[in-house]
Amino acid sequence: MSRVMYCTGDALIAMGHQVEYLFSEHWQVSNSIYMRRLAVPLQIPALIYSLAQKGKHYDIVEIHEPLAAPYCFNRKINQNLPPVVVFSHGLEKRNQLTELAYRRQKYLPVSLPLRFLRITVLQAMYALQHSDHVICLNSEDAAYLQQIGVAKNRITQADNGVESQFLLAGKALAQANLSRLGILFLGTWVLRKGILDLVPAISQVMQRHPALQFTIAGCGFDTDTILADFTEDIRSRIQVIPKLSSNEELIEIYRQHSILVLPSYFEGQPLTMLEAAAMGLAIVTTNICGMADFIENGINGFTVPVGNFEALAEYLDRLVSDEKLARSFGETARQKVQAYTWENAAYKIVSAYKKTIKADTNCFD
Repeated sequence: MSRVMYCTGDALIAMGHQVEYLFSEHWQVSNSIYMRRLAVPLQIPALIYSLAQKGKHYDIVEIHEPLAAPYCFNRKINQNLPPVVVFSHGLEKRNQLTELAYRRQKYLPVSLPLRFLRITVLQAMYALQHSDHVICLNSEDAAYLQQIGVAKNRITQADNGVESQFLLAGKALAQANLSRLGILFLGTWVLRKGILDLVPAISQVMQRHPALQFTIAGCGFDTDTILADFTEDIRSRIQVIPKLSSNEELIEIYRQHSILVLPSYFEGQPLTMLEAAAMGLAIVTTNICGMADFIENGINGFTVPVGNFEALAEYLDRLVSDEKLARSFGETARQKVQAYTWENAAYKIVSAYKKTIKADTNCFD
């Protein structure tokens, strides 16, 4: 999320706008995640108001969805607070509903908070319904916002972007026309990323293709913890990279692989997918959220139903067996992603800001 903020912020600054970030150093709270979820949202309106008292005026305040409720409430009381745009990187309520459905599909335990109450979901729902404007990242989220009563003219569906480094590296790689074979999973090793489907699907494909290499990068866990989920006969062909620290490192990892697998049950619009497309990887992912908006099944990648590891294994096997098909998908995705720049993303965000400011001004006409 912070990468998205900085990349869009840089593009906005290049367009002549002034952007300031308020991050964790501004909040006086404990290190407890639970306490931060409760305390940080309450401090935001007070901080903005105190800055205004010191002469710091903002035309727009953009707040991440789960943190915005207290500010939205305070703005209804104090119209002098700047209008607020809520930015959702994946609607909290839809995340809850999809996790609940996925757990039931997989016969996993369901906690009471997941079934009935989550503080972040309650905060998010209030913010979405009482903000001046909402920016989301996929068509399913945009449709859901209208279902819960957010007016269409208060919704902007934006896209994430790809940094020029990836676009240039992908172009050079396409021109080099090098042969490469390997499957990459890039993301945290958590349930939402579809690891329960990934493990059996990858295991089947690797057993069918004895030379196939598989990389798990940016997973957040050590090698032994990750490899424990796989059978011993394929562990030697699995590379685990717990943390990534630079775009150069990311680009090198993409360069070594031909296929990206992303079987998440919920996302906003994953940067991983767009970066992999920029690097010419064939993508196998689920037919939901921002993945479904970008991947046209059978044209620039494959999409599978959530939780269907058999289909995931089948499509991965097809791409591993058919290098020409994988190259074709990768090149088609690479061509499509050229339009997904941070500059284009910033234009949509600025349009949402201007619409919000205009609507706020008209309230006082």
